[in-house]
Amino acid sequence: MRKSALVFCLIGFFAWSSASAQTWLTGSLDDALAKAKSQGKMVLVDFFSSG
Repeated sequence: MRKSALVFCLIGFFAWSSASAQTWLTGSLDDALAKAKSQGKMVLVDFFSSG
């Protein structure tokens, strides 16, 4: 039980630390695509819709 709790805490810590290290780009999609192309990276587009 203690081992599984420790593993759970470690996973939570690493998930939190990697999520807080993200740098979100605010701007147009064209700006994001240009920056990604110059760095050889992909673009993740996050959107939300309800209803």
